[in-house]
Amino acid sequence: KSTQRMLRLINQLLEFRKMQNNKLVLSLEETDVIVFLYDIFLSFRETAESKEMEFKFIPSVSSYPMFVDKGKLDKIVYNLLSNAFKYTPEGGKIVCSVDVEEETKKLIISVSDTGIGIPINKQGKIFERFYQIESEHVGSGIGLSLVQRLVELHHGRIELDSEEGKGSTFSVYLPQDINTYKPSELASNDTLN
Repeated sequence: KSTQRMLRLINQLLEFRKMQNNKLVLSLEETDVIVFLYDIFLSFRETAESKEMEFKFIPSVSSYPMFVDKGKLDKIVYNLLSNAFKYTPEGGKIVCSVDVEEETKKLIISVSDTGIGIPINKQGKIFERFYQIESEHVGSGIGLSLVQRLVELHHGRIELDSEEGKGSTFSVYLPQDINTYKPSELASNDTLN
């Protein structure tokens, strides 16, 4: 587990370096996003049990194939869940929900927690590089800045809804339509990765 976490962190730092050098590129492949996201959810189950937290995965459908960059989606969701666990005390609740919204052709991934929440005056800064909500929580401080960049690279957007002392919800909106992307963003045409 700790080796896996370490590899993820190193990977994240490499991605952050690419982001600084404007070298981030998408490599999309068709994936069952529900199965893929459930796997990421499962990697936190042990942590939830040890902190006696209620931890739920709520998908609107049981299976949904769409084009995503698996490496980047993993970093987005892993970061959001890591943060939720970092800022939610023992006995709290974390919910990861996945909604396939047919009308808007969006996949919505939400991570909600009953943690410390984010004060209104800090919500605008939350996606800034190296910004951390509370200094006593040690971390790289690149998480949310990288998450936002990866979501935007994915032609999506991220929204925050938070109330201090009550918790936070981060919602990621990703386009379902393959025509949103350039042909060069498909894995099969990607000779670099």
